[in-house]
Amino acid sequence: MDSTIFNRRTLLGSGALVGLGALLTACGQQANNEAAATASAVPSETATASASATEASSASATPSPVITRGYSGGSKAPDGEYRKADAYGPAQNVPKPPNRKKYPETQEGALDMMNDWTISHNYAVQTGNCEYAKSYVKKETDEDKFYGYVERLYKRGGWIINGLDKYQLEGQFIYDKKSKEYTLMLKHIWEYAMYVEPDGSYTEDANTAEGDDNGAYILKYSDGFWTIVGSLSPEQLKEKGLLK
Repeated sequence: MDSTIFNRRTLLGSGALVGLGALLTACGQQANNEAAATASAVPSETATASASATEASSASATPSPVITRGYSGGSKAPDGEYRKADAYGPAQNVPKPPNRKKYPETQEGALDMMNDWTISHNYAVQTGNCEYAKSYVKKETDEDKFYGYVERLYKRGGWIINGLDKYQLEGQFIYDKKSKEYTLMLKHIWEYAMYVEPDGSYTEDANTAEGDDNGAYILKYSDGFWTIVGSLSPEQLKEKGLLK
């Protein structure tokens, strides 16, 4: 994974997530064991007899819970029941976000757009469907590159646990007459994200650092629509004298 596309502080191995990590490792090993067992299995009368004996001996035993890999919570959720992602699989029945809307060229309009984008972003992270979120961002920005990574991860059978974002206004709303761009300073609120590969391996980001959540998005307004055209890290804001 190309770390340059992420604007978060990356802290691997957070103690709070050790349980999830262990479960992911176990699921990955289970998948490998099942694949090896399937590849080496040869149907025979002996195997059939052995299976029958096993079924008979286990009939009286206490049944074990059945876990279906690939579904969060260990099973397919009923239609309309939202389930967040976990070590067993991606989120299920995630509500679709709104389509992109027109908003006024004001701070309130910019914040309304950011709220819609955040909903679309969280939908992309949970489903791998990034079309809604990509409609808000300029191509080739860090945000656009991140969605390319998300799409590739889900396409190869992976998924993301948590990784959900929120923002709150934290500073100035600045207009640059020369570039005709706005700087919207925000605080990024998030907990952790686990980027899970199909084999159970994963990359983990945890928000355990202090004072690194302030940042800014560069916005452009045209024909009633706001577009995210870039972002500024805390270090870049300090260089510009916008953050102490």
